[in-house]
Amino acid sequence: MLKDKIDAVEVQMKAKLEEARATFTHPGDKGASGEDSFRAFLRQYLSRRLEVGNGEIIDHKGRRSMQTDVVIVSEDHPFTFTPDLPGLFFIEGVCAAGEVKTNLTSTELKKALENSCQFKQLELDPGHGTLTSTNPSDLERFYKCPPWFMVVFESQLTTSRIQIEIEEFKNQNSVESNRLADAVFVLGRGWVINFGDGKGSLQFRTPEGISLEGWQWQNSDSVLFDLLGWLSIVMPRMIRFAPILPKYILRGK
Repeated sequence: MLKDKIDAVEVQMKAKLEEARATFTHPGDKGASGEDSFRAFLRQYLSRRLEVGNGEIIDHKGRRSMQTDVVIVSEDHPFTFTPDLPGLFFIEGVCAAGEVKTNLTSTELKKALENSCQFKQLELDPGHGTLTSTNPSDLERFYKCPPWFMVVFESQLTTSRIQIEIEEFKNQNSVESNRLADAVFVLGRGWVINFGDGKGSLQFRTPEGISLEGWQWQNSDSVLFDLLGWLSIVMPRMIRFAPILPKYILRGK
């Protein structure tokens, strides 16, 4: 029943984009409509302990992300943003981040991958006494810098082509697999996910039970449902005893 409900939401989101296209002529207005509807979806279906915004993300060393369409934060994050306006986020309180594309081209994919690399340069400081419960693979991937993903309403690229272009970008720019986007979800079509070393909490297995490594793609008619499942597994869960904000307040003293 939940899957059917979320599938219906996916159809509604695409319909809202079509309405925005019929209403607005400026590409920015059309894109903003898609971003707003996706953030509203996350607020409705994610855990109550999480909030969703958009803006820029910084770490304690002063590194900064590009403008980010979707920022999911935990209850530990200070109140430095509002749901409807761009805000400033601290990486220690971020659970995941990503971009929303209304129409994905090779050029847009390259720009998004460059943005993901900049985000993946951020590193959180867990602080003293922080508790985590995960396996070594996920600890290395998602607890130094949270997962980054892309949601695409329409794409000129097939999911298999997206995987190829991601691999080409990684090789051409000598980027480590863990310093790049973690997943791409294309509504009505399917997804492309990096399964890392194949030993994480989320695995992609062959019929023979072999866990595959790296980027894999699959067609799906329930992409939003798959995205929620992916987020619920890969987003880091930590119990923090030290507040986040003092580290940033005292940094400039």
